[in-house]
Amino acid sequence: MLKVRHSRVVSTGDCDPQCIVNYPHYFQWFDRNCERLFKDAGLGFAKLFGDYSIDGIPIIEATSRFSRPARIDDVLEVETWIDEWSNKTFMVKHQITRDGDVIAEGQELRAWVIKDETSPGGIKAAPVPEEVKQRFN
Repeated sequence: MLKVRHSRVVSTGDCDPQCIVNYPHYFQWFDRNCERLFKDAGLGFAKLFGDYSIDGIPIIEATSRFSRPARIDDVLEVETWIDEWSNKTFMVKHQITRDGDVIAEGQELRAWVIKDETSPGGIKAAPVPEEVKQRFN
């Protein structure tokens, strides 16, 4: 299973007035790591959108659980992988650690979407090609 890990240092701009990471930043880090995961699989978004004529891989549902706070200057490891594939969707999992301890976990249910030619500006879910799924094994 392909996984991507990225280190980051918490900056002042990531934090609330109590110097604790504000929760939306976790979701930004999850999203960026998902993009890195696709790039590491040889499917950078420009290539992915061009070669497969998709209109995106939007998030349908996102959840997270925070077990410990992260603070300014903490060094965090963000690890991301695709845990499960369905026909038109896939589950992306994330784990954030500090000094080897899990401090946050998240998951995103994403869809493989194409333009919906029957609806101006619309999109619809489409089957994920098997060759795409195989790049993450």
